[in-house]
Amino acid sequence: MATVWRSQYAFARFFVGKTGRILNNAADLGTKLTPESISAQVTRNYSNYAHSPFVRKIKEQYDFDIVKNPPEWTYVERLLPLETIPPVVPKESYPSGWIPPKEEAKELPYYMPRTKNHELPIYLTITHKGQRKITALRKIEGDIWLMNDLIKEHLQEKLNRYVETRVHEFGRFIEVKGDFVNLLKEWAYSKGF
Repeated sequence: MATVWRSQYAFARFFVGKTGRILNNAADLGTKLTPESISAQVTRNYSNYAHSPFVRKIKEQYDFDIVKNPPEWTYVERLLPLETIPPVVPKESYPSGWIPPKEEAKELPYYMPRTKNHELPIYLTITHKGQRKITALRKIEGDIWLMNDLIKEHLQEKLNRYVETRVHEFGRFIEVKGDFVNLLKEWAYSKGF
């Protein structure tokens, strides 16, 4: 019976149905321990969700009323993230130094559109515990090989050394060996991207 009966008291369950001195108590000599006589209050931490007991009755903790369009909802809407990114308002200059794309850039044989956040898709990847740095230009449309040649020429003029690049025509990106994010962003802004 002790193996079938489930209890929260594992140590006491070991002694169920046995007679004799229990837990070094002389008064219990010769008495039989039953599941009902175990009175120890022990909380149990269940190891997983499957073995935990079902919740029978949940008491409502808060009283609330559902109201359509309350005036306080305007304060909550300000905190929610925008569903779509709003278009950029044209200005002479922006405080962050951001430069909007120019229309004449679309007439070039190659094009690099902005991301949904209106930023240039030029990224730096650092691997091998900081030893390998690769700058990637993504979302390139048009003649990717011509763009690669122009990038190489621009970097060789600025750095006075040869720079390795890798063109992935199917993936529409160019990888440049080294950290050249700022130089490539300046080049992209000068082209109107």
